[in-house]
Amino acid sequence: MVIERDRFYTENANLSHGFGNLELATFAPFPKNPAISKVFREIGLADELGSGMRNTYKYTQLYSGEKPQFVEGDVFRTIIPLCEANATMTVGPTTQVTTTVTTQDKDKRLEALVEFCNIPRSKKEMMEHMALANTNHFRKSYLKPLLDSGKLVMTIPDKHNSRNQKIR
Repeated sequence: MVIERDRFYTENANLSHGFGNLELATFAPFPKNPAISKVFREIGLADELGSGMRNTYKYTQLYSGEKPQFVEGDVFRTIIPLCEANATMTVGPTTQVTTTVTTQDKDKRLEALVEFCNIPRSKKEMMEHMALANTNHFRKSYLKPLLDSGKLVMTIPDKHNSRNQKIR
C-alpha cells in the first residue's frame, strides 16, 4: 500500500482476466488470488465475491466525493482518491490515520438518520444504515445529540437499555 497526498493505492499479483479499468456497472467478479481467497473462505472471513469493489465505490464516494479506480493487469491496482479536507494524518508514538467528516457532511448525515427513523429503529439498524461499526462513536456523535435536541425519541423512555428499545 502506498499513501500519497492526493491518493493511496494498493498493488498485488493477479490472475488476470483482462487488462484496463474495471467499471462497477460492467465488471464480473472473480477471485484475484484464488489461493488466498480459499484460505479466507475456509476460516469464514471471506465476504461475497465482488463486495469489496462495491463497498470501495460506496465509501470512497461518501468520504472523498470521487470514484476509485480498479486497474486489471498482471498487477491489480486499486487507487483511492483522497480529499485533503476529509482525511488527515496524525503521527505520534504510533502512526494513526483518521477520517474526519466536515460539519456540513455531518449535518447531512444527522438529517438522513432522523429521516430514516420515521419508523422506529433499533440502534443496530441505525448504525448499519450509517455504515458505522463503533457503538461508542455512534452513541456520542450521533445518537445522544439527536436525543438531547428532541429530534429523536425513545419508544420506551423509562427503560433506556431494554432489548425492545427503538428510536423514532
